[in-house]
Amino acid sequence: MRNRALLSVGMPVYNAERFLESALRSVLNQTFTEFDLILSDNASTDRTFQICQDFAAQDRRIRLYRSDYNRGGGWNHNHVLELATGDYFKWATHDDVCGPTMVERCIAALDQDPRVVLAHPRTTVIDEQENVIENYLLELQTDSLDPAVRFRELIMSYHMCYQIYGVIRRSALERTGPMGNFVHGDGVLLANLALYGRFYKLSGYLFFSRRHAGQSSQTLPSRLRSQRLRLTKKLNGLPCPEWWDPAKKRTLSFPQWRQLTEYVRMINRSPLSVKDRIRCHKVIARWIVRSRRSYVKDLVIAADQLLDNIFAPHNRSILESEGENS
Repeated sequence: MRNRALLSVGMPVYNAERFLESALRSVLNQTFTEFDLILSDNASTDRTFQICQDFAAQDRRIRLYRSDYNRGGGWNHNHVLELATGDYFKWATHDDVCGPTMVERCIAALDQDPRVVLAHPRTTVIDEQENVIENYLLELQTDSLDPAVRFRELIMSYHMCYQIYGVIRRSALERTGPMGNFVHGDGVLLANLALYGRFYKLSGYLFFSRRHAGQSSQTLPSRLRSQRLRLTKKLNGLPCPEWWDPAKKRTLSFPQWRQLTEYVRMINRSPLSVKDRIRCHKVIARWIVRSRRSYVKDLVIAADQLLDNIFAPHNRSILESEGENS
């Protein structure tokens, strides 16, 4: 007899009151019920924690946690994974919606084929009122039996990382390690998982990704909000580094270079044969050539961040002085 849920669902939340109730209902109303829902509130300043408490009082499957300060989206995503106990794990978002049979069908796919490490539905993009904007139609060969093909598909395509919100074998996540606490950490984790097994895509559109002004991908770095001489207005990825970790607000970051380092490391640590590792390294070589301008952009943005670090204290002192004299 099992003394724990087969699936752990982890939902990191922060100032999520607007869409949280809808997201929670879509998880709790799944046709598959053998799961626990881990809610981790990252020191929200709105009604988020109260909403979580209300739901936890009504459903014994919910485990509620709260941080004493905002540690960033990266930490919160990994925190819910650390608290997971199920054989399977699923990240859930506070603003998206899951169709009622999504989890059941994902787990059926994982149970049927041990070579599958992640099962996910197709995605429909919706607006704030849950009206359909479009179906996400990009097709990737992540179901291939060839690990080099799976790896190539995930790093050479401009995909939206929706697969990360499917159901994942927790044993695979124990081998890859958690989501990287850096820009595109979700995409890097997907590429890593692909080295350990196939992805299975369901036939139906059962994940509904919401577009709204407050979502993480709309978070801009603080350097673009300051009044000063600016070298560039370009971004090196969204969400920005400080969304992943507030402590990185003024840190020089090099996301493209970091991804390269992570890709090389994951291949060398993978269970692949020497031949397949070489083939994956060849994919990286192609990715480097295609993305060569991004390496230069990283350097320019880092220089702009350095400029912001120099001028920001001066700008703050001017604003404080003006406030005292007003």
